[in-house]
Amino acid sequence: MLFLITTYCLLFAFIAFRKIEWAIFIIVATLPSYLIRFQIFDVPLTLLETMILILFIVFLIKNRFSWWSAFRSSPFFWPIVAILIAATVSVFISPNLHGALGVYKAYFVEPLLFFVILIAEIKSRRGVEGLIWALGVSAIYLGVIAVAQKIGGLEAVLGPLGYVPGAFLNPNGSVDRAVSILGYPNALGLFLGPIIILFAGFLFWERKNLLFQIVKIFIIVLSFLTIILAKSEGAILSVVVVLLVWAFFNKKTRLYALTFIVFCAIILSFSQPLLSIIIQKITLQDYSGFVRRLIWGESWKMLSDNWFFGAGLAGYQIKITPYHLKTFEIFLYPHNIVLNFWSEVGLLGLLSFGWLFIKFFWLNMTSLSLRRRGLGRGYDLIIAATLIAVMAQIIIHGLVDAPYFKNDLSVLFWLMVAMAAIVNKVYKVESS
Repeated sequence: MLFLITTYCLLFAFIAFRKIEWAIFIIVATLPSYLIRFQIFDVPLTLLETMILILFIVFLIKNRFSWWSAFRSSPFFWPIVAILIAATVSVFISPNLHGALGVYKAYFVEPLLFFVILIAEIKSRRGVEGLIWALGVSAIYLGVIAVAQKIGGLEAVLGPLGYVPGAFLNPNGSVDRAVSILGYPNALGLFLGPIIILFAGFLFWERKNLLFQIVKIFIIVLSFLTIILAKSEGAILSVVVVLLVWAFFNKKTRLYALTFIVFCAIILSFSQPLLSIIIQKITLQDYSGFVRRLIWGESWKMLSDNWFFGAGLAGYQIKITPYHLKTFEIFLYPHNIVLNFWSEVGLLGLLSFGWLFIKFFWLNMTSLSLRRRGLGRGYDLIIAATLIAVMAQIIIHGLVDAPYFKNDLSVLFWLMVAMAAIVNKVYKVESS
């Protein structure tokens, strides 16, 4: 295995030296490669972070210190500085220093190194398009494996990829919730939810090529089917809500959105049991909602006593123990985007991420405003609206889950932020 990993990394380094943009697309297409883990001199590494580190070394060799100007001029520079300061402090106040260093490295340092590479090397809308297609590649293989797991009987073909943990199987051994290669169902929802929204916007960008349009629709349908097979309720609800709201505000799709809403209302009016289930899910009255309400209550008590520093990176499971009712397991995070950030990076980190979100939405809303006044290009309007919708979906899903603290999700998050910065930079260059 180590020989194969070494060979792959050498080949990846060669590609990076030849053309950094290709290496970027490879990383984006293989974000789940964090599942391949190994050690070098007792230092735990994943293939994903190894690729990012190799790419950053090549990037430094090629660019030396010219990258600093691109990073410094980014509209997100100061929020990022504040986030890094908060994350660094959280390492040293954590009761789990070893775990905190791992989280700091994998969820903050390396994703931000990748962010720097992105905003320095991707210099056109065509490059942004390449990033989206690369994400589509990951959605395809994750979706195909998930569907194959659900069909069943393909273990001989899939090998280890067909493995589904016993907790997600039916009593007869069939698959209840697909996990693909990610290990648990909600991981699929957290990863594919933003990609569905991204490709929904991508449909309206470069519409001349029929084959490309068919592939985009295939990715959307396959990804949505996958989160249904995973029974990732937070992802399903957040995607549907964002798409409906987005369609309603678009004049060309408003009638379709209203028709769909009326159709659903008619169906629910004739199906009281289904309506009761949906209300129960939305109001968190089912078992999953009950557990989350308990988690939030315990987390609130813990954070009330640690209101400034939180629990520290990787410290939640330790700090929450005195507050925990032993009716269920202690989870890694509070399963709420506000409580997650507050617990991991303290009040300063929470406010810093809030600052980043505000800057993100303001930047894209400004792009929408400029386009409506006849400035920029049609692409700017589509990209800005799409990125707003993607981040809205992440936040909505984040109300009941942890959409950031995972290797692939943290890189995916900063990829979306980088896209906004890149499009903004391209617009400034064209209008100067």
